[in-house]
Amino acid sequence: MTADKVAAVVSRLVAAAHPRRIILFGSYVRGQVHPDSDLDLLVMTDDEVVNPRAEGVRLRAAVADIDMPMDILVVPESQFDALRNTPGLIYREVSEQGQVVYEQPG
Repeated sequence: MTADKVAAVVSRLVAAAHPRRIILFGSYVRGQVHPDSDLDLLVMTDDEVVNPRAEGVRLRAAVADIDMPMDILVVPESQFDALRNTPGLIYREVSEQGQVVYEQPG
């Protein structure tokens, strides 16, 4: 997994989704990357995204030709804000350890 590939994925996701934020989390942020690591990204959308699961499928298709394993989690901003401090949920890890790699201007 290279920084160039990560940047390419983020760029494609921004173009496809126009998200509020993209947050990198997991082994990449913790510095524990190994050959089998995947790229963990949370794509925070505005609240108009009705079906985050379908949006995740669409976004994975937008980056399918980039050769690296990845998990893309799509969540509306209001849901993330409501659940970010809930023990046991991935949102807490993202909130505490994640690295913002894109933030919508303004």
